[in-house]
Amino acid sequence: MAEEKDMETENKKQEVRKNRLIEIIALLFLIAGMVWMASLFFDFSNAIKTNNAQVDADIAAVTSRVTGNIKAIKFTEYGTVHAGDTLVLLDDEEFLIKVAQAEADLAIAQANLATIKQAVVTSRSSEAATAARLKGNAANLEKAEKNYIRFTNMYRDSAVTLNQFDQVTAQLKSEEANLQAMKNDVVASKSITEQNMLNIESAVATVKRKEADLSAAKLQLSYTVIVAPANGIVGERTIHLGELVNVNQVIAEIVVQNKKWVIANFKETQMEDLKVGQQVDIMVDALGGKVFKGKVSELSPATGAKFSMVAPDNSTGNFVKITQRIPVRIEFADTAEKLGEIKPGMNVSVEVIK
Repeated sequence: MAEEKDMETENKKQEVRKNRLIEIIALLFLIAGMVWMASLFFDFSNAIKTNNAQVDADIAAVTSRVTGNIKAIKFTEYGTVHAGDTLVLLDDEEFLIKVAQAEADLAIAQANLATIKQAVVTSRSSEAATAARLKGNAANLEKAEKNYIRFTNMYRDSAVTLNQFDQVTAQLKSEEANLQAMKNDVVASKSITEQNMLNIESAVATVKRKEADLSAAKLQLSYTVIVAPANGIVGERTIHLGELVNVNQVIAEIVVQNKKWVIANFKETQMEDLKVGQQVDIMVDALGGKVFKGKVSELSPATGAKFSMVAPDNSTGNFVKITQRIPVRIEFADTAEKLGEIKPGMNVSVEVIK
């Protein structure tokens, strides 16, 4: 009987201890909950924190500038490339033909220019010869005029016959006509020379245009060799051998490695204490929370919602006030070599020291 009472007493003591333990655990949870609730409204730390942040970097999209079939692919997925490395070769047969056509057109234009220049030389020689003959005709006319005056006086004195006088008169009129015709020939020769000079200008312009056409054809040919625009690592390969690619089609994307930064989205209520130049601790989730140093470089001029494709319309009747986020750019203080394990798109948490 005594043993049963002792056992009952012991059980009651254990139950009391158990209840007290439960009360203590419940009290601890209550205190933790109150602290958490308070942390939502009050900032007890000396840092501004957010886990709404990601690593970013320049990503160069390599596009095709011409349409053509892929003849060779010179890169692999996630491989390292350097600026100027050949990534893709397109079939260039059609572009080689266009270059040959442009070269032939340029040769024809240059030949036409040479022909017109020779025509100018010929017309100038003809103009000079015509001018020389004009001087001869002027001298003949002067002689014919003197004969006419002499024969007129002789005819009055009956020293020559009427037939002789008529011959001299006819010679004068003939020389006058020849002189006028030669003057017209001189004008015509000058006109031909001037026209040939204008033709030279036109031919020179044609040659320049054909040279431009040839340069354009060669430029189009060069676009069949698609090269890397920058140093970096290539992303996924989405093209295949023999595939037809179009103008502006993305061939590959290169993640530039020498420049990375963080875009952290802070609550608008945190912006009062954020300033450019503040030191930042950056914890990378994928690296077990490894900490990198950085500093605030830029503050967005507007909230992220204002840059979205469809901005919110607060004039509707179902408005609910939501704390907005403002993007902040944070530059890494570490060198590019130390940031090699960090990939764009990784989630990070940041703490800005007040």
